[in-house]
Order: sequence, then C-alpha cells, then structure tokens
Amino acid sequence: MLIEEREIRVASLRPGMYVSRLDRDWIGTPFLLQGFLVQTQEDIDLLGQYCRHVFVDIVKSENFVRSSLQRLTRPGPGPGGYEVPDLKAIADSRPHPVLHKVEDELPRARKAVQEAREATTQIMDGLRAGNKLSETEVDQVVAPLVESVLRNPDAYFWLESLRQHDSYTYSHAMNCCVLMAAFGRHLGLADEALHDLATGGLLLDIGKIVVPEELLERAQALTDDEQGQMRDHVEHGLRLYDESGAGNAYVRGIIQTHHEREGGSGYPSGLTGENIPLFGRLAGIVDSYDAMTSARPYRPPVSKYEALQRMYRQRGQLFQSDLLEQFVQCLGVYPVGTLVELSTGEVAVVMAQNPVRRLFPRVMLLTDVGKKLRKGFESLDLRDTLAGKASAQVSIRRCLQAGSYGLDPKELYL
Repeated sequence: MLIEEREIRVASLRPGMYVSRLDRDWIGTPFLLQGFLVQTQEDIDLLGQYCRHVFVDIVKSENFVRSSLQRLTRPGPGPGGYEVPDLKAIADSRPHPVLHKVEDELPRARKAVQEAREATTQIMDGLRAGNKLSETEVDQVVAPLVESVLRNPDAYFWLESLRQHDSYTYSHAMNCCVLMAAFGRHLGLADEALHDLATGGLLLDIGKIVVPEELLERAQALTDDEQGQMRDHVEHGLRLYDESGAGNAYVRGIIQTHHEREGGSGYPSGLTGENIPLFGRLAGIVDSYDAMTSARPYRPPVSKYEALQRMYRQRGQLFQSDLLEQFVQCLGVYPVGTLVELSTGEVAVVMAQNPVRRLFPRVMLLTDVGKKLRKGFESLDLRDTLAGKASAQVSIRRCLQAGSYGLDPKELYL
C-alpha cells in the first residue's frame, strides 16, 4: 500500500488528517490505535499534551472516510456457494443516528435482554434435546435486540457490563448477536443486513452443543485430538442450521467462516483475506473480542480496552486491518463498561460513548479522588468538561482491570 508521510507540528494538524506515527512511543498515550484519523480540535489538543510533532499519512488523509468505506464494501468470492453481498446495494449512505439517550433506552433494552435470554436458553436446550432449530424462535431473540441497538447500542453494553457471571454459551451467543448488529450499524448497513448479522452472531457457535461439555469446561490444555473435536463445532453448526431449513446464505456463511483468519491460519478451510466472506470477517472479530473479554474455565477475562489492544497488534495477521479499525471506532477507544482512572484521581466506569469526541465518553463516578467509594454514584459527561461546564477539563488517565482498588462494576448495583 502506498504510504507518503509528512512530519508536521501538532499545532498544524487539522481535522481530516491521518496521524500514522508520533514523535514518541504509542505506549503511555491515550491513543489505542497506532494510526488514527483526527476528527476534532479536541483530538489535536490532546495530542499536544504528549507530542510536539507527528507524522501524517498524506494518502489516507485525503478522502479517508470515503476510501475506507470503499475498501470495506469491496465484494469478493466465498466458499461453499456462499455469495458475498454487494454492500453498495444494501448499505445506507449515512450512519445510523442515536435515537434515544442511554437512560431512555435502558428500560426497553432491559426487557429485550430478559426476553432474549429466556428465548436463547429455550433454543439451546431444545437443540440439546434433539429438536430442530426454529427460525421463529431465533427471530424472537434477534428482532428486539436489533431494534434496541438501532436506538442506542450503549444501553445493551451498559447492561452487559453490569451482568453477573452467566453461562458462557448463552451469554456469548447474545453478546455476539448484539455486537454484530452494532458493528453493522456503525458501518451504516441496512436493517435487513443487520438482522442477518445478528442472527449469524447468535448462531455462530451452535455446533458446540454437540461437543462434549467436559471439553468446553476443561481448564487444562487440550490434546491435538481434543482440539480437533472442538474445531468440529463448525461442521456441527452447519448441519444443525441446514436441518432447520432456514437457508439464509449470509447466516450460513457466518457459521462456516467465523474462525477463518486474515493470514490463513484459521479453520476449517484456511481461507485468506477477501476469500473470507465479509460477514465472516466481521464475525471473526466479534467472536474473538467477546471470547477474550469473557471469563473462561482456563483464564480470567481481559479488560475490553486490553482486548482491543491485543487484537490491534494482530491486524493484518488475524484480522483485516480496515475492519478492525472500524470495530474500534464502533466500540470506542474506551468501550462501555471499561473501568478507568480520571485525571482528577477519581475512578469511574464508562457508561456511554461520545462519537464525535471519542476520547471523552460519559462515565459513572465510583470513587472520590482518594479512591474511597462514593455514597452515591454520579454520572459525568467528559465532553462537558471541554465546553466549560465544569471547573476544569477532565480526561481519562488510564484504563483499569476490573477489581482494581477493590472495584468491580458488576458488584456495585449500578
């Protein structure tokens, strides 16, 4: 790929420029992506706190958003007769707007989550009992979750960040369902495509109900033979889906290709790059992210922030770089539910994103400056501190692991 860099002073930056390198290491700065688009003056001001000069990618800086979208919507071949959609035909020209505030959406999201959890349990239990997958039952899970995501995706992510530990099988299915819908929403895909993405997210691991539970719950390393049994869940999932008679090629492709990887190290077919259907590439990112941020028998979860950092370091190898950058933008540099320490010394949890000023989300304050738990929790929109609505500007100093300072949002009844 053609790269033309130019070193300029931070003071000379303008929105629309793409910063490819800093005059220092990225570690220790609040910028997750090693390369990002400058969108606001606040981005420039924050860069000025860490750097005097930066390197700007001239090629990416010109019409970056339009050219990025063109790369993302380029169709390509797929395996097994799966036809990759022409996203230019199904993508909306504008991103979906946030229709409701988090507080307004929370009651509806909570109802949708409760009903979806019960329906998901029935689906999985029915499959274990030998029943066929029901499209009607699947739609009962998917439709209300997609509708909530379209209104405001942060409501679900806030609820999920406060949920007590649940069965990984059920929670992973629902989380992937919502993450796929949110990712597609961010990319501006039409409602029908969002429904297909969410359905594929819900069903991508249904084949694991055939895998012996002892293997799924094993805390020790699996043998090569056991690894093979685990990988067979893709084949089992395809069989279960085909037996249902549903026949949606996009959903089937997600089940078939969500473990394929950009550099060819995935399975079952070892596909590379754009030979992996687009929806399969999206699913691979979503599946990996939720698996990393979920507690497993063999390891504790990593923070959402750390998961994105690890995945970003594997761009071009495991995940398509452009898509991964879009996923980070979708969730925000500090995803909802991330425990953070503020510049004031207070500890907070991220409650909602500010898409325009992504480094300044809305947070829920948990402690005072001495790290003592507050008697009453209070929300603060860090964006407002930039506009002079607070006595001083407040920013995020660093991300924290759940449990830091004895704090776990799941235990605080927020």
